[in-house]
Amino acid sequence: MMLITERRSPFYPNIQNVPPSVIRKLVKNKEIQLIDIRQSWEYEDHHIPGSILLPLDYFEDLFQLMLNKSNIGIICEHANRSTWLVYTKPSLFKEVKVYNMLGGIELWMMMGYEVEKGMDNNGTLWYKLLTKNLR
Repeated sequence: MMLITERRSPFYPNIQNVPPSVIRKLVKNKEIQLIDIRQSWEYEDHHIPGSILLPLDYFEDLFQLMLNKSNIGIICEHANRSTWLVYTKPSLFKEVKVYNMLGGIELWMMMGYEVEKGMDNNGTLWYKLLTKNLR
């Protein structure tokens, strides 16, 4: 039996749809930076440790300012918003390899992987950048 660990589109070779197990391995090996595109209240309720919040509403404006690694993982609650983002705005990701986590944080938690609660510095970084750039 063959295990499928990723799906790629020939139109977007730098975008891969992968399950939470692949994302977890990439995070543990420090190969990607996770970007959580949910709302602040969702992040505060539960988030993957080390992920950086960048709400979808502000993604286009702040993504380049927050990018500090060549490979990123895009995550949301069910993978609906992340899938929409990577396939409707592929020009944002010309310079990076993107991993879209299938099943979202919901599947991540169903697999028993770690989550944190509360707001932290990674959850407020986007807001600090936004207010700094508005001055």
